[in-house]
Amino acid sequence: MQVQVSVIVAVYNEARWIRRCLTSLRQQTLVRLEVIVVDDGSTDGTAAICDQYAQQWPQTFRVIHQSNRGQGPARNAGIAAAQGRYLGFVDGDDWVEPTMYATLLATAERSQAQIVVCDVHKLYVATNRETSLQSLPAASDHVDIAAYLKYGLNNAYSGNKLYARDCWTNCRYQPMVYEDLDILLDMLSRCERVAYVQQPFYNYYKHAGSTTLDYTNPHLFDIMTAYRDAVAHAAPRYADAVTYCVAKRILINLATPGFIDYLAPFTELIRGLATAFKASPSVMNDPAIKRILYYTTQPTLPPYLICTVQNWLDPWQTYSRGLTVIMPKTGQTPGQIKARPDAVKRDYWQLQGLFDHGGLLVLGPVTLQRPFGQLRAGGDVVVYRGERCVVLGAQPQSPLVFELCQRLLSGPQSLSQLLTSIKTQPQQWALVTNNLRRVAVTHWVH
Repeated sequence: MQVQVSVIVAVYNEARWIRRCLTSLRQQTLVRLEVIVVDDGSTDGTAAICDQYAQQWPQTFRVIHQSNRGQGPARNAGIAAAQGRYLGFVDGDDWVEPTMYATLLATAERSQAQIVVCDVHKLYVATNRETSLQSLPAASDHVDIAAYLKYGLNNAYSGNKLYARDCWTNCRYQPMVYEDLDILLDMLSRCERVAYVQQPFYNYYKHAGSTTLDYTNPHLFDIMTAYRDAVAHAAPRYADAVTYCVAKRILINLATPGFIDYLAPFTELIRGLATAFKASPSVMNDPAIKRILYYTTQPTLPPYLICTVQNWLDPWQTYSRGLTVIMPKTGQTPGQIKARPDAVKRDYWQLQGLFDHGGLLVLGPVTLQRPFGQLRAGGDVVVYRGERCVVLGAQPQSPLVFELCQRLLSGPQSLSQLLTSIKTQPQQWALVTNNLRRVAVTHWVH
């Protein structure tokens, strides 16, 4: 009997929730449905639970075991193995209502839609609340795709949709977080017809372990790639709608407290997309969304890390993406410091590197616990542990860095002493520290 719908469940260490997910799929009223579970190298008993379902209901469940590659590649393995004329996706910690796939399939066959969308029932464990918002004002067999891209809820979720198999002929998920966002706006922009069922069939379970709720996770930098890809790959006829959607989403991210640690990368992303935003009538005609261009005028420190000790740089590289390490180059030592200790000469060349390139000069070990995009958002900054400066950030040709070089050359003080005096004797530095940000290391490390 031909399989009508293949549901792909990519799982990694979902032992606490996977039974609920698979049971909801076993209880589907659609008979000709297969469930392909891709165990992505789980280590917590998930694999054994999935195998139990396949052994008890072999006509419905198949299990693929693979080494851990991430959710995108796991879903791709399921797509390759699927036999159905339509595909669906469910995450291992979510579940679906019994009539979901029968209803979506009937709608797809009646409307000839390439994608059928339903609503999402969201459960937020941390705040003990639930929502079931309607994606669009009314159900439809022929959705206005531009309106759905611009205003529809849940348009970049994989799970609340049924896809004609042809949608995946030339599409695959990328090995990244936000793999849905990276591909779905593009896919929707290439559809001829999308249908919408106004029922919350998909239950989305947001618990503390959800990747996208852990804002300290450096993998969340993938959202920048997803936004760039969405704008770059959108079909021309819906480029305006996709660009508007991306601008709106970025503004929502910037209003989310956890994303403050990504402020500089978001600002740089907006600068990179500014041409697309300005070319979008929908963005430019909506004052609430057009304000995204404000960020194009906001400074960020250049993407450089300057340091002479590799071990000090390791945590900074862990919690960043796209930053270049600069090991300061030495040249002819100025006569004023030839007789001074090697540490002073090293400090001079570090300051010269910072003056030339801008960025962050790392002057001591710091144990980072989250990304530091907020630190790079703005002008010159000094980060203190107690009264000792451990990081100096500056724009190229910074007057402060120039003054530090001059004082290092002309006086007996070391760079460490000079930076301490900025905090303890600020009146002596007033001319070059008017807009200087002074930060205690504990304010953003812990």
